[in-house]
Amino acid sequence: MEALLSFSGIVGATCCVGMYAAVSLGKISAERPVFFSVNAVGAALVLLGASHRFDWGDTGTVGQELTWAIISVIGAIRAWMQGRGAARIAAWKRRASRSLTMRRFMRVSKHRCRREAKN
Repeated sequence: MEALLSFSGIVGATCCVGMYAAVSLGKISAERPVFFSVNAVGAALVLLGASHRFDWGDTGTVGQELTWAIISVIGAIRAWMQGRGAARIAAWKRRASRSLTMRRFMRVSKHRCRREAKN
């Protein structure tokens, strides 16, 4: 188990450094959600690796990786919203609104039919 936790820290560091290298070499854009997502996963893996045998010397690592993860999640959401994310949310809201409107219409129609049947 200890080897697996240590390995997760190595994989996490590789994710973070790999994304930084990919952006620096122009392989991917720093505006894409994948950049931030892989960084967040990498930070989480480094935290997992640092979690076993924690001592006060690891406090800096934990603080740095928590900050890195939070910034990465915020950046991923921002990049997703600037891309197609905002359009997807708007489409979802339109569908939900139409669905609610249709349910209200059906409810009103059902009540009208009952009233007309009684008369």
